[in-house]
Amino acid sequence: MTDVYRNLTRQVWSVREGGRVVAHLHELALRDVRLVVQPGGRAACLRTGQRSAQAVARGTRTDFAGVPEGAVEIGYSPWMAPYFTFRPGFRKALACRVAVFTSNGTAWALL
Repeated sequence: MTDVYRNLTRQVWSVREGGRVVAHLHELALRDVRLVVQPGGRAACLRTGQRSAQAVARGTRTDFAGVPEGAVEIGYSPWMAPYFTFRPGFRKALACRVAVFTSNGTAWALL
C-alpha cells in the first residue's frame, strides 16, 4: 500500500511506502483508494495550529494520465471536518476508485 499526502513545505506530494517516504512527486495517481485521517494528529493540529501529515490517501500506485473526465475534487482541512471531503459541497469522502494528484496541488477522485 502507498500513502500520499501534500507536503506543505516542499509544495509536492509525498509518497510513503512501508512507513517511509520514498519519493516527492509533482503528480501521481492511486487506485482502490481509502481516505484516512488520524484523529490524534487532527486533535494536535487543532490544539497547536501546527499542520502535520495527519491525513493520507492510501491505495495502489497506477499510471498518471491526467485528471479523468467526471472526476470531482477532494480535499482535507482539519478545521472544516474530521474527514476528507468532496468539493464543492463538502460531502464526506471515505474512498474512491481512482485518485489523481496534480502538480498544482489539487486532488481529484473518480467514485
